[in-house]
Amino acid sequence: MKGLLSTILLATVAAAPATAQSGSHRGSDEQGIVRAAMDYMEGAVTADADRVARGVHEELNKVVVTTLHQTGRQVLSYNTHTTLVEIVRGLAEQMADVDPSVEVTVFDVGNDIASARAVGQLWYDYLQLAKIKGEWRIVNVLWARNQSNAASELDQGVLESDRAAVETAALDYIAGAYSGDADRMERALHPELNKVLLNRHRQTGEQFLYKMGASNLIEGTRAGLGKLDEDERQIELETYDISKGIAAVKVTSALYIDHLQLAKVNSAWKIINVLWVPNPNASQPGG
Repeated sequence: MKGLLSTILLATVAAAPATAQSGSHRGSDEQGIVRAAMDYMEGAVTADADRVARGVHEELNKVVVTTLHQTGRQVLSYNTHTTLVEIVRGLAEQMADVDPSVEVTVFDVGNDIASARAVGQLWYDYLQLAKIKGEWRIVNVLWARNQSNAASELDQGVLESDRAAVETAALDYIAGAYSGDADRMERALHPELNKVLLNRHRQTGEQFLYKMGASNLIEGTRAGLGKLDEDERQIELETYDISKGIAAVKVTSALYIDHLQLAKVNSAWKIINVLWVPNPNASQPGG
């Protein structure tokens, strides 16, 4: 099944592989990524709603893990583009004494998608960005409050166990897809997974976002639509950061490039957001 591109991860969309990143463009792309991240977080701190709107995509999915005080259980809470922008409009008084400094780290950029981190006095955010019509926009955010967690960070046993659990979830996700193991795939995903493909429409040539959820991915995996022999998978994991109960990971494999955002929800690490493209180096069918 070498070179298979019409799998469950492509679903019903005819995906056109993105163009690989050249070294000459990486610098300008990183500048665009940093600009979008700064617009997003500095805009929030300064209550500049227009600046925030400029940094985020209209289909933004912003997620935080919160705890219900009635039950003590953790759930996901969301902001969309419009909700975020309107919240920011009313933040001027609340942000008056907040340090506006923001630190942005670009973890990875290539094939018109990127993974980054933005850290301010109040927030610790993982960002997934896409370059659409020449402009970088934030598509997915997983964030936590930037509060000191020195006790857990000094406990290397906890840190290493979390790293192992994060990498296990990432491996369950990609190996589950390639092996047709729906139970393994389901184990890796939060039920409210948001998986986004940066795609190009074959008729119009325009880029757009194609989304799918956990049930779609799990049932397609169960049907064996994404199977690939183990010796052909070429799976590589790169864990960029784990902190404050959230994590950012890149999974590169024979057919796909996936950026994952994971959260520890009720003691289990689950994949919350994915931004992906077909691997431009994948062999075409029959190759």
